[in-house]
Amino acid sequence: MAVEGSHEEHVIINGTLLQGVSNTSFEQNVEEQAVSMVGKEFAGKTTTGPTQVTASIDKYLLNNDFVTTLTGLTDISRRFEYGDNLLDFSQAVINGYSVSAGVGSLPEISFDLSIYGSLSGSDTSIRSLASDESAVENVSQSGLIVTFDKNQTNAVQSFNFSETFNVVPTYGLGQKTPADISIVGPVVQEVNISIEVEDYEIEETFSFLSGSKDRSRNIELKISGDNGVLNTFSLQNGCLASESIVSSAGNTTTAQLTYRGYRT
Repeated sequence: MAVEGSHEEHVIINGTLLQGVSNTSFEQNVEEQAVSMVGKEFAGKTTTGPTQVTASIDKYLLNNDFVTTLTGLTDISRRFEYGDNLLDFSQAVINGYSVSAGVGSLPEISFDLSIYGSLSGSDTSIRSLASDESAVENVSQSGLIVTFDKNQTNAVQSFNFSETFNVVPTYGLGQKTPADISIVGPVVQEVNISIEVEDYEIEETFSFLSGSKDRSRNIELKISGDNGVLNTFSLQNGCLASESIVSSAGNTTTAQLTYRGYRT
């Protein structure tokens, strides 16, 4: 089952009404398999595990965005409201999120939820009772501030920052919902940066094989608006995973850089 959002859609998480939602979808998959017996090709079906429910939400990234404060929580709950349909959920966890920002446009954030608790209908809207997020702000021409290992004269045009979490639910015998949900291991981070090429030099191919090559790089990304810095993201213990230069007639030459890192 999958439901796509519309202009009548509202998402309420932990008592806060998300603003600037552009799309929401959720999917529910039943875990089952066929049972075979001696002398019979098919003898019925059996459930092999709890029902898997996932939700994906795309929205504008706001000043002091609320979504990024939910990472690491294992008890997210509340409501999807789309038209006259009201759907409550509980015991949800963010599996990962991705932030996209470009000069002169509204930054966006996409995130995925795994729902391990109940998913059920309701009769009464709670939209009017929820708190609102802060307002959306445009990113100015100088609003993308990236501190990394390249020359700052190469103007940043856009960047994408993502984090992925390893969520591990633990079930007791016969339980439908997890007895415990943990986020284990390091958080995988990735940054993609697009910059204008002014005095940029691509890194020498075989330098990465040298023991003296710096493979641990920290990167700080800031989104700034009319009222100062709105959001800050940091990649830790990162390394350059790939780079490319794109040039075409009549267009600005750009370099595309991908860094990958891990944080505890």
